[in-house]
Amino acid sequence: MSSSETTTRSRILQAALRLIESGAKTITMSAIADEAGLSRQALYLAFSDKSDLFIALLRFADGRRGIVQEQARIRAAESGIAALLAIIDLQARLSPAYKPLADAFDVLRRQDPAAQNAWQDRQNDRLEGCRAVAARIAAEGKLRLGLDTSTAADLIWTTTSSTTWDDLVVKRGWTAAEYQKRLAELLLSLLVT
Repeated sequence: MSSSETTTRSRILQAALRLIESGAKTITMSAIADEAGLSRQALYLAFSDKSDLFIALLRFADGRRGIVQEQARIRAAESGIAALLAIIDLQARLSPAYKPLADAFDVLRRQDPAAQNAWQDRQNDRLEGCRAVAARIAAEGKLRLGLDTSTAADLIWTTTSSTTWDDLVVKRGWTAAEYQKRLAELLLSLLVT
């Protein structure tokens, strides 16, 4: 990929992010092109369709938040339990800054299939990380008897979701420290022998 393609893609992603964070209820490719100061043709040269653009946008936003480094930290944890605690820590620290984009996508994905596809891509990626952690806990002989890794991964995935964080911290008023402590206690009691 050439430097100008990278610059064009970056301009498009930043423009789309601005539109979404501004609270726009519908986001068209034309609106994104206008915001980026590009033609629609230039936009389609960089992204094949809106789903492709939205998937890249969520990955771009995750990159800006340091998710790649956080995922590496989770994978490098000394044990499966330490990796589980690192997932909870990640959500406690990074969810506040991610909330505006998550809220915007929550509205957008309900009316735009491309946004839904992108959101699902991100959730699938998060689920794969939870599966890896559950498998690691099981391989270390620490998974609760009678609990399979698939169910354990589902429990980690849903309990550490941005929706759960929003419900507990924003709506119920938990502090980040309370969220982290209580979720750790809950998941350890559910999953670990």
